[in-house]
Amino acid sequence: MKKQVFSICLFIVFFLAADSSAKITSLPANKLEIRTDPKAEDVLKRMEVVGRDLNSLVANIWQQKKNPQLEGIADDPIETGILYYSPSKNEGMKLRIDINLPVKKTVIITRDEIKFYQPNIKNMLVTPLKGVKNSQSFGSFAITFGSVSAIKENYEVKFIREEKIEGEQTSLLHLIPKKSTPYQFIDIWVSHNSWLPVQENLVEVSGDVVTIKLSNLQKNKSFNVKDLIEKFTPPKGTEIVGNGK
Repeated sequence: MKKQVFSICLFIVFFLAADSSAKITSLPANKLEIRTDPKAEDVLKRMEVVGRDLNSLVANIWQQKKNPQLEGIADDPIETGILYYSPSKNEGMKLRIDINLPVKKTVIITRDEIKFYQPNIKNMLVTPLKGVKNSQSFGSFAITFGSVSAIKENYEVKFIREEKIEGEQTSLLHLIPKKSTPYQFIDIWVSHNSWLPVQENLVEVSGDVVTIKLSNLQKNKSFNVKDLIEKFTPPKGTEIVGNGK
């Protein structure tokens, strides 16, 4: 169940292009044509500027996990939903992802814990965020929100090329973990319009690829953080597993 939680959260790491029918190709680490690091630095600086001014974000999210070697036989179903994000210097980031299709589920992330609610089975997993924050998985999570310091701390970043994704100009960055992680590498496509990631491929050690896309990004859109995130509680009759502390 925890694996499902992080599969959803690592979008988020973030941000991806609109059309779910877009063909996405991961770049094998041994076949990369790497350009100079200053180009990557330029993209990261632009992301950092946007991140400083980002007070909230609402976006559509699309994700799927595939096994390229099995040619679609073992692909997970495509999941789509809505993401709500609110940063806070004092209280840490606050995030909610509502997956609506094919099965409803909700992920709530605050400074202290992760809540993973599955209404179809009336179950909510609550797990502490302590420890996760220092993991490579959480480090990649920060990518989505423009935490350049976290990116540099956890990854070697290479600029690959400029590329259009569904008509939107992007810069493709290739992130290689500096320490052992569940991922061989991560490819992110950063929009030249918003300077936020709009597409991401997380390539696992097993070879499986988790693709995450964000579309209809609405920066600094107000929403009720307390009701949607801070005070979220499941309906009566929901089994709650774990204590989150």
